[in-house]
Amino acid sequence: MANIGDVAREAGVSRSTVSSVLTGRKYVSPQTRARIEDAIAKLEYSVNTGARALATSKTMTFGVVVRFHEAEFSPALATYLVALSDAAREQGYAVMLLTEADGTEAVRRAIAGRQVDGLILLNVLDGDPRLDPISESGFPAVLVGMPEDPRGIDAVDLDFAAAAAMLVDHLAEHGHREAMFVRWPDELYAAGSTYATRFERAAYARADERGLRLVPVPVPVGPAQVRATLRAALADPANPRTLLIHNDAAVAMLPFVLNDLGLEVPADLRVVSLHSAELAGLYVLSFTAVESKPTAVAAAAVEMLCKRVAEPRAEAQKRLIAPRLERKASV
Repeated sequence: MANIGDVAREAGVSRSTVSSVLTGRKYVSPQTRARIEDAIAKLEYSVNTGARALATSKTMTFGVVVRFHEAEFSPALATYLVALSDAAREQGYAVMLLTEADGTEAVRRAIAGRQVDGLILLNVLDGDPRLDPISESGFPAVLVGMPEDPRGIDAVDLDFAAAAAMLVDHLAEHGHREAMFVRWPDELYAAGSTYATRFERAAYARADERGLRLVPVPVPVGPAQVRATLRAALADPANPRTLLIHNDAAVAMLPFVLNDLGLEVPADLRVVSLHSAELAGLYVLSFTAVESKPTAVAAAAVEMLCKRVAEPRAEAQKRLIAPRLERKASV
């Protein structure tokens, strides 16, 4: 059975360097860390067999596993990363980003090497393979996202279904009977992105109940593509003059497109959206919106993970953060 010395020899480093990776107490270069993690995986080393004391000591670090889909908007993701870092620091924890392309293998290595005390998974998909090693090992973790089957893992997210219903209701109550649904690209829904699919399903269901016709307008990522797609949609006289937006790149670029076309809100267009207050401040957005609350979601995720670390056998929890409508003069 492998021990810490075997891992050190396999990786070509000292025992103390291996210990630094296992405990997270000292900085180790990414290249050296990768060699040690590969050695741990190859030898199937467990700190429980070679260094029981290390296994029971805390690293005071949480791993944040980021799965970034190319169709998503990176400034919006950054608000969650900052919020998670702030929330973890308030609880005395540091944050380690795990951004490898193979997220499942990154999770396995983090668990095998006891690099962190717990994991937070962002951008969770329905059927997400990253859940397998967590479910199998019982390692402390929290999902930021609400898959159909969280596999017995704690999960938290904004209530995107309630948010969609809230925005559709707002339009219906103001007499609107049709709207362009400015949404994410089709590939994001096909991938099983939980926040996108939950919002979309609820938006169509509520629109049907309220007698409001939604015209889907998928918007790709990339500033030039976003502007071109929005210009074409707004220039088409067959499209409604009301917009329901669930696409961070689209809502961020909309003010530029309005300027390009000489249009004003609400005189020429009516707009409601779901986006964060941070995004609104960055892009000077003045649209009626449901705030996506990354700070509240992050605080809840860290709180739940701290409880899971303290009580690993407790029943798994699911928590939806209630949305709130911020009314502005855009409808």
